[in-house]
Amino acid sequence: MQKIKDGDISALSMVYQKMQKSVYLLSYSILGNSEKAKDVLQETFIKLVINIHSYKANTNPNAWICRIARNLSYTEYNKNKRNVSINNFYDNIKDKKDYEECWVDNIILKNAMIMLDQSEREIVTLFALQGYKH
Repeated sequence: MQKIKDGDISALSMVYQKMQKSVYLLSYSILGNSEKAKDVLQETFIKLVINIHSYKANTNPNAWICRIARNLSYTEYNKNKRNVSINNFYDNIKDKKDYEECWVDNIILKNAMIMLDQSEREIVTLFALQGYKH
């Protein structure tokens, strides 16, 4: 993160490559719309660059980036005030070859995710994709 603060574009590119899938899936789990999730993905990294000065050294950069994405996703969600279909989320993500290996292929997990509320789905998503423990 310090390299990004110093203006190192290659460091930003490396962070983007590492985090893009997680940020996209987190946003998609909130928005239920692929195009909007892609927009939030891009917006997240724009905000990262703009607000890099507020990043505190020795804190978890992945959590900081996911927090930006989560906040942007909820802002977008609240703008639209619409219901997100979890079934649509799983159907769309299965069509994407890049994400075939995701946990959505497991029918038991799919059915369990449908029964969870929004915040519980986010917790499972961050656990499964980011390896968060808590």
